[in-house]
Amino acid sequence: MQTHGRDLIHLAHEFELSFSQMKALHHLHGEDDMSVKALGESLGLSLAAMSRAAEELVQRGLVDRAEDPGDRRIKRLHLTDRGRALVLKMRELRMAGFEQFVATLGAKERAQLAKALEPILARDDVVAFCGGTR
Repeated sequence: MQTHGRDLIHLAHEFELSFSQMKALHHLHGEDDMSVKALGESLGLSLAAMSRAAEELVQRGLVDRAEDPGDRRIKRLHLTDRGRALVLKMRELRMAGFEQFVATLGAKERAQLAKALEPILARDDVVAFCGGTR
């Protein structure tokens, strides 16, 4: 997992992403679009901090920002195709690390891990994060 974690860090560094920006991209991947304020609240960031992070993501072409049609004061964010591709690449790197780790487990350990993960993998937020539907 260290190798794949390092690859993820290199990818984030290549795109000059902070941890908060990576979290924002992943969060936006699960949403059609979201206001800057709502995204900041969901990530535990102030409006000012989220606005700065969003501006950098817009400048890098990873996120588009538009005025809310109902209230021009509200700015809405959504991933660009480039941003969506980056999120998928980050998830791919993380999954490769997990797969490599699981391959080192014996059959009994894999069965115990699968049993322990059942309630977690059944959660709606995890299903949505993995791209599934219920």
